[in-house]
Amino acid sequence: MREPRNPFRIRASENILSDSRFLRLFGSGALDLLPKDGLWDRVQIFRSAPGGGKTSIFRVFTPSALLTLYASRANDDYKDLYQRLKNLDVISEKGAQVLGISLSCARNYAALEDISLERVQKDRLFYSLINARIILTALKGALSLKGLNYPEDLSRLYISRPPEVDISNILPIPCSGVDLYNFASSLEKNVCDAIDSFSSSYSNTLTGHDVLYSLFILRSECISIDGTPVARRTLVMLDDFHKLTSIQRQNLLRMLFELRLPIGIWLAERLEALSLEELLSLGATPGREYGEIILEEFWSRNSKRFENTVTNIADLRARSAPDVQINSFATHLDSSLDTIEYNERCSTAVQVMSDRVRKRVGANKIYDEWIKKHENSEDTLRERAIAWRILEISIERNIRKGQQTLFDLPVPEGELGKQDGSSLKGVAEFLLAQEFKLPYYFGFPRLANLASSNIEQFLALAGDLFEVVISAEKIKQSAILSPALQEDILLKAVKQRWNEIPRRIPNGRDVKQLLESIQQLALWETYKPSAPYSPGVTGIAISMEDRARLIDPRLREKNPKYYNLAKILSVCISHNLLEAYLDMSQGQKGKTWMILYLNRWLCLYFGLPLQYGGWRQKKIDELCEWIEQGFKLSKKERRGSL
Repeated sequence: MREPRNPFRIRASENILSDSRFLRLFGSGALDLLPKDGLWDRVQIFRSAPGGGKTSIFRVFTPSALLTLYASRANDDYKDLYQRLKNLDVISEKGAQVLGISLSCARNYAALEDISLERVQKDRLFYSLINARIILTALKGALSLKGLNYPEDLSRLYISRPPEVDISNILPIPCSGVDLYNFASSLEKNVCDAIDSFSSSYSNTLTGHDVLYSLFILRSECISIDGTPVARRTLVMLDDFHKLTSIQRQNLLRMLFELRLPIGIWLAERLEALSLEELLSLGATPGREYGEIILEEFWSRNSKRFENTVTNIADLRARSAPDVQINSFATHLDSSLDTIEYNERCSTAVQVMSDRVRKRVGANKIYDEWIKKHENSEDTLRERAIAWRILEISIERNIRKGQQTLFDLPVPEGELGKQDGSSLKGVAEFLLAQEFKLPYYFGFPRLANLASSNIEQFLALAGDLFEVVISAEKIKQSAILSPALQEDILLKAVKQRWNEIPRRIPNGRDVKQLLESIQQLALWETYKPSAPYSPGVTGIAISMEDRARLIDPRLREKNPKYYNLAKILSVCISHNLLEAYLDMSQGQKGKTWMILYLNRWLCLYFGLPLQYGGWRQKKIDELCEWIEQGFKLSKKERRGSL
């Protein structure tokens, strides 16, 4: 099959039919997400907003993908992934060492809730259906790992009794693969017939299972071919876990935690499956019985790793484009403003800001040393312009603090803005770009930042840029996108994304009202002359006490506004519109916060800087007013602006 014109447009891994193509496009850096402990003997829950990359990670561990990788291990396109999996003991020079059993929970399990049965009966049918499908998938995978045909070679499989429990009255073990196949096929058919019939009388004829008995026989020593275990370890992967009903999800989680089986059990679900309480508690320490990997949270703590991973993904996709020959995607994104056009604007900026600084200090001589230093600078025009903006902010802060000396002594060079560091440079660069119409949202590092730790979001934005690269290459024009063109393309992309919120996000109107209110607060704070919250405000924070009020169902019941706010915040978090961080101790001494930053594509749409760190505390009552009436400054903020 011919590669698609723009490989960045291929988002979901299930849309990539060929394992070889999937592996060639898979960024092996995504495996950094996997925990070092408990990978093969503990429940691991992978959570993210849509497009986080959960399904792609699971697919790597399926038998067909591992066999394809093993066969292509000498190919340069696969060497890095092969080595990483070898280090995890997933694959070796002898072949695949893991039997990966991947099952989607989107396959009609939720339909069981529509049958008129008692809760216990529904649960038994539910567990029976999962048991049947796990067994069938395991049998097929076991034969596949050994290069055998399914179902023709099932007779060569032997399934023995698990050592810790006798379940021979439930499953026909010990037995051959044929016997177990017939049992599981019949069980699946009977449950599906019950679902299709919607007849309680038909369903009552099925005994059903109380437990996931299938997991007991998946120990590596229980499945063998010709007397040899199929694999060194087994991994069960339940994808789309959020597709189950809330009752099914809760009951199945509880059972998996209690079983504590010596096999790997991975679950993948979208954040939207979590309750209000769970969503507003993201980042809390998980229980001993399971591990939790929130993909966006992991990448946000390891931003350089994320940039390296998406760099690799971008290069793999660019190289697979059939109509162009590109090895490095990032080299097609111009990251320099050192051109005649921008030098002229920076020269104007230097003149305007130096005049503004002199006017601000007037006849006061205490800043002469600093002004003279900037006048004699030999840096590039852009660097000089940023330096003047930093000086302007620093002097404004100094004046507002009333720190002029009694005898107008000069301020030593090391004193002015000495504690602001790179954060002040970041806001100075942003404010300079906004005032003098310089591009700001360009270059690969900022493209990676705009993805807000979400792989699909990166692919969507990069795909729009790559589309222009392809077109330019085909007509033999320069395929190096200028900073201004990059910014224009990205801005069009995020405008479309913003307009889609009411259609694809629950409570879209209220969500937009809250986000726009955060934007107005952020703009008001960021553009203050002294830039007090450098590198600019891009989020809000609520105290942990206020968060506790939102989580408390009794308080929410008494105050419908709190319930609505909790619901809107949870929607924003689950759809990656707001990035949540718990127990941050910045700000007031002894206080901890839940910080909610705008997704970085919203920063582009709203015209805000991309750095993290700047936020303002808000009371939940004020946030409730924002949702109902839009943004308003508090009395304290209005007094502070005078």
